[in-house]
Amino acid sequence: MDFSDASNGKVAVEKTLEHFGRLDVLVNNAGTFARTIGDDAESYQSYRRVMSVNLDSTVSATLAAIDALKKTQGQVIFISSTASTKAHEKAYAYCASKAAMTMFAKCLAIDLATQVKINVVSPGPVRTEIFKTIGLSRELAGHVMAPTTLEGRTGEPEEIAEVVHFLLTPSAKFITGHELFVDGGYLLKESLSNVVKAKKEG
Repeated sequence: MDFSDASNGKVAVEKTLEHFGRLDVLVNNAGTFARTIGDDAESYQSYRRVMSVNLDSTVSATLAAIDALKKTQGQVIFISSTASTKAHEKAYAYCASKAAMTMFAKCLAIDLATQVKINVVSPGPVRTEIFKTIGLSRELAGHVMAPTTLEGRTGEPEEIAEVVHFLLTPSAKFITGHELFVDGGYLLKESLSNVVKAKKEG
């Protein structure tokens, strides 16, 4: 569905319930990216579209799903990003949307404690089609982003899916309200780079 129309989040849940009669898991995985620069007043429209897809449709879908998920003691998993904690240039809309999504999820986990499990998976650089929005193919993105992780490579979509699957297993039954970073050491690599740079400059 087109989640640039945030109301389609609710529609997606309603259609699912009509078809299956129940809901056990909601994975909020819709996402988009657009370059947004702080001194560009014209970037507001791009900001609104990113927020609609990444945040508004997610809130719409989640709120529509809560009653059904309570009945099954189900779970909501939000696919956020390392951008929920790390700012990037020319990306204020994307970073803001992911930070807001993550906080929405954590607040929801408190409100729905013991009724519905809420968790967040925040990937680092992963080879997906989203890189096309900045002019990179999946292959080129993998090459460009590989040095930014401790693993020396980008992640694959299947690796994120495996973490989502883990959160749905009995092994993860005591995990809720958690943001799990699956980033190949991306956040740590950035921190280490800054420390080394500071030492050289000092």
